[in-house]
Amino acid sequence: MVTGTRYSPPTGTDERWRSSPGTLLVLADMEIRVPLLRIVCCGLLGLLVACEEDKPVAKEATPTAATPPPAAPTPSAPAVATAAKKESGRPSKVDTELTPARRAAIETKYPETKGFVAAADIQTKLKADKTLKDKKAAVAAFDRAARNKWVLFTGPLVNLKDDAFDIGFEYTPQLPNDPMGMSRQFFEVTMTKVEGYEKDAFKGGNVGVVLVKYNGATQATPGYELIATGTWP
Repeated sequence: MVTGTRYSPPTGTDERWRSSPGTLLVLADMEIRVPLLRIVCCGLLGLLVACEEDKPVAKEATPTAATPPPAAPTPSAPAVATAAKKESGRPSKVDTELTPARRAAIETKYPETKGFVAAADIQTKLKADKTLKDKKAAVAAFDRAARNKWVLFTGPLVNLKDDAFDIGFEYTPQLPNDPMGMSRQFFEVTMTKVEGYEKDAFKGGNVGVVLVKYNGATQATPGYELIATGTWP
């Protein structure tokens, strides 16, 4: 048996070479080595496949949800906010009674108005006068009682303008058989230069508490809207 050196048989078809003892040993050795080599190669191949299967599979990165951008600030509406603030600054209901505490607060803040008269008191006297049948006579009677005096008016503001408004003054009582009040007669007093009054803060019919200097002939100026000026506790 030949060892240490690989044997390469001579080429040709000489039957004598094939039948020699040395040749048979070489062929037997080759027949053994070839299957062993195949077994080894198959084993290595199987090992490589197993290693590939055992490798951990890389996890796909889970996409992170995009953070939504911050919400855009709501555009402000200065005009609307200002109007709402003015509207909310006035009470929904107004107590129009002139109490001693309210008179004291007014005369302390506005000393020039000390001793002012209430239009409601003049109204009571005029309604009791049965001779007043028309607007001209009623205005003349009111002028005699209130001209050049500070007068406190309470009631709805109407005919609103930028720098003026009116408050109605009743001079006849409501008749018993008139549930709708159509029998009442009144005239309007126009007031200008009234501190605290702003047209946008009122709606037609809002009640005001106004202290004004009555000049006669249904005109009054200057004055104060006491709720707006904080003088009507």
